[in-house]
Amino acid sequence: MGTASGVDNTVRRRWDKEAYEAKAKEKAKEEEEQEGSELTARQKKYRALDPLHQGLITERSALKREEVEKHRVDYGSQVGKKSVVSLVGDRSKQGGFYCKTCDVLMKDSLAFADHLNGKMHQRLLGMTMRTERASLGSVKEKLAALKRKRERGARADPEKEYEDKMARLEEEEEEKKRNRKQAKLERKLKEKEDRDKERLETEENADQDLMAAMGFSGFGGK
Repeated sequence: MGTASGVDNTVRRRWDKEAYEAKAKEKAKEEEEQEGSELTARQKKYRALDPLHQGLITERSALKREEVEKHRVDYGSQVGKKSVVSLVGDRSKQGGFYCKTCDVLMKDSLAFADHLNGKMHQRLLGMTMRTERASLGSVKEKLAALKRKRERGARADPEKEYEDKMARLEEEEEEKKRNRKQAKLERKLKEKEDRDKERLETEENADQDLMAAMGFSGFGGK
């Protein structure tokens, strides 16, 4: 009776880094040799915009929070605004969501969000899809900020905050009432002035008609 054979998987697998590094260099060399010959029109367009291929940067940086905040899009900024849309010519004037970095036009916000979070857009911004590795100092700073925020919340009196908020709301409501009352008074004064002006014009016209009926054309004439 034979013994059961097993697999020893208790040891971590070791990778041949030199072999994979050589393979990566060989692949990069092949891509450089084929560059420009087998690229599609879209690939050529993005290579022309790529800061790495332009020589503006030496390597792509990791995703940074400050860079993400800098390129954040406010979708509600154009709500209620009117703009002239052209179906030909410049893409930025054809309506929809236009990305100046990549020179592409998206028809809806979901597609535009997918594009902004996509690999190609981040590459043209000079970043990879890898997040920035947090340092010990940044972690300590974040923890200290959270601690300060928690302490401020603990020191605050909820009842006093509620009273202050209600006082602010009452003051704002009183201000709105005063403004409405002032606007109503101004409107009434304007209506009274218009009525007085109309009455005077009517009386002047009536006097002129009466004088004309009596045969008086005016005073001081020959």
